[in-house]
Amino acid sequence: MRWVGPVVMILTALVAENLRAQGFTSSDSLDQKHRDFAGKACLETSGVSHALASNPRILTHAVVLDNHCSDRIKAKVCYYKTDECTDVEVPGKSTKEQTIGVFPAMQVFRYDVREQF
Repeated sequence: MRWVGPVVMILTALVAENLRAQGFTSSDSLDQKHRDFAGKACLETSGVSHALASNPRILTHAVVLDNHCSDRIKAKVCYYKTDECTDVEVPGKSTKEQTIGVFPAMQVFRYDVREQF
């Protein structure tokens, strides 16, 4: 039983990336996306929730868009299967965080990113 503590710490470190992910999206391979020379999608996204300093039960939902290509990418970020969208433009070789909403006590959310051409 002495090894339980270190094992838990190692497993936590290995899955720490998944513990931080609070927003998620379903990737549709049929959607048109900007791609680099190797065929990899230029835009990588992740969802995060931030608690307000004045009231930790109210959370801001944001999507982090990371563009590793040199072209500017315009996209619409929406809550999943809704028309509540925000237009965002991510310059080449940069990262942008776009807030899409504020909700009380709702940490996990689902979003959709549609690239514009």
